[in-house]
Amino acid sequence: MICIAIPSRGRPHFVTRLINSAFGKANKIENVVVKYYLNDDDPDLQKYLMFLEPLKRQYKKSVQWIVGPDQNTIQSWNQICESVNADYYMLAGDEIQFQTQDWDIKVDETKQKYPDGIFCTAVFDGRENRATEKRCTQPIVTKEWRQALGYFWAPFLWHWQVDRYTGDLANAIDRLVYRKDIFVEIKKLKDKTGKRMRGQGVFDRDEYVYKKHKELYFDLDVKRLKGAKIES
Repeated sequence: MICIAIPSRGRPHFVTRLINSAFGKANKIENVVVKYYLNDDDPDLQKYLMFLEPLKRQYKKSVQWIVGPDQNTIQSWNQICESVNADYYMLAGDEIQFQTQDWDIKVDETKQKYPDGIFCTAVFDGRENRATEKRCTQPIVTKEWRQALGYFWAPFLWHWQVDRYTGDLANAIDRLVYRKDIFVEIKKLKDKTGKRMRGQGVFDRDEYVYKKHKELYFDLDVKRLKGAKIES
């Protein structure tokens, strides 16, 4: 099973499009859980529920959500993932659209090469420069990755650099798997929601913490992952 973790605020109009693209392109609906974290003080909360409730009736347990206090997106991503028993966990934005048929089957293919589960899959998000550089984007990690590392997504960050740090770890153990053949379209928006976490202060804070953690603790995280690897 693949858990798609999505913190969202102020964008209920994307819910139906995202969920229908995820399940419409999946080989089996039961392979996927889409779970949102919603803010209890979001003026659009009732609109989210208006869209989510009929989708839950349609897709059953494959559509879920949490309602809680406003918090940083890394905490929300981790909280979602910790609440779902799955094999794979995808860090996702609320505006994404799945464009590849049978994307769920393709995600599972990497496990055949690395049955220990210690790897990170990065998908193509429509930005060719990131594809050329094989940069980690919309990362997907495994339950084994979390067990080895102790967390899904870098909990010391607030919003920025989480995919970068995850990619750094995967590259350090030679387990970043870039899949150009899995297209999950993303369009970064500069709306009110986008600006909340994209202020210079938040960016500067996460850039500082990213560099400091790399300096002090990165080797320990790498050691944990290497210790869980089983070389073929």
